[in-house]
Amino acid sequence: MRVIDWTRLPSLTALRSFEAAVRTQSFSAAARSLNVTHAAVAQQVRILEDHLGIALLQRSPRGVTPTPAGKDLADRLSEAFQSIADGLQELREGEDAKPIRVTTTTYFAEAVVFPHIASFWREHPECEIAFTPTDQSLDLVDEGYDLAIRAGAGNWDGLQVIPFFESPTIACAAPEVVDNPATDWAVVPWLLPREGGWEDEAIRSAGLDPDTIPRTDVGNPSLEIRAAEQAMGLVVESEVELWPQLQAGSLKVAPVPITHVSRYFIVTPPWGSRPAVQNLIRWFLKLRKDLLAQVRFEESSS
Repeated sequence: MRVIDWTRLPSLTALRSFEAAVRTQSFSAAARSLNVTHAAVAQQVRILEDHLGIALLQRSPRGVTPTPAGKDLADRLSEAFQSIADGLQELREGEDAKPIRVTTTTYFAEAVVFPHIASFWREHPECEIAFTPTDQSLDLVDEGYDLAIRAGAGNWDGLQVIPFFESPTIACAAPEVVDNPATDWAVVPWLLPREGGWEDEAIRSAGLDPDTIPRTDVGNPSLEIRAAEQAMGLVVESEVELWPQLQAGSLKVAPVPITHVSRYFIVTPPWGSRPAVQNLIRWFLKLRKDLLAQVRFEESSS
């Protein structure tokens, strides 16, 4: 690729104004096509002529016509601008054809997204989505993701954040644990990672000390619900992410008065989303109404 010395080139505004003036044969028509004033186009053409030291246009009451040098330059500019426009269009079409890359937690994907995603595909059968369910917070920009559903405070710098909904945090255990009057809740282990996390904040909201409660680390957060269903202890999660187990009866809410609320957000990179991603965002916001009708959580005041 040749190195361009940009310090020797005139401004793009001047080149664009000149090309439009030759194409339309009028400063006024060029101004309308560029959404600027007649005087602005005339000034930019004069700046270009001064920069090159060459007369590029012949002015007359009937309009403008290019000099031989001006015609040669206008032809080259027209070809170059068309090449740029074609390249940008190909880039847009290539991006539009790419799958929408979405990341969220495994629980949220299983409980909320997958049971409903067929309705999105019925509306937009041309859209392909590549999901990455993970409990890790991925870098959307560096790793090329189009959208994430995240729980937290919504303060992710450098990203666009749309409030989605709120869900109460609850503690659940297997029915045989919850329904057993002999269960000693002081000794039932909490299925939590040893290093702690947002769950510790939820436990504190119930008046408990996360440093002194019995804990069992099953090694992978995605296994905590499964362990709770096997009566291995208590799992603390957002209610919406436990909805399938609560509906199926494999888990029941334990008598632990947690007041913590999980807040969910739709998060996208800082630039404007392509049309396919905008369609998915609108679908999520429409789905929000159905989710609010299904579970007990309340709509965010924000």
